[in-house]
Amino acid sequence: MKCKLCDKEINNYNPSFNHLKLDESHSADICQECVDKFSKWLGSIYAKLFPTSALKKRYEKR
Repeated sequence: MKCKLCDKEINNYNPSFNHLKLDESHSADICQECVDKFSKWLGSIYAKLFPTSALKKRYEKR
């Protein structure tokens, strides 16, 4: 199975971790690397919305 975002093969596919379901008609299978990138992006958004020192340290640009 291939990742919908980066088109790489998904190793050790697990529907619980690799299948993103947005609603009844939209879903995608994504690899762990893209999940990690998406999580980091989302964390940076949260750090801007809720500027606590812990989130700033974790998601500030280095």
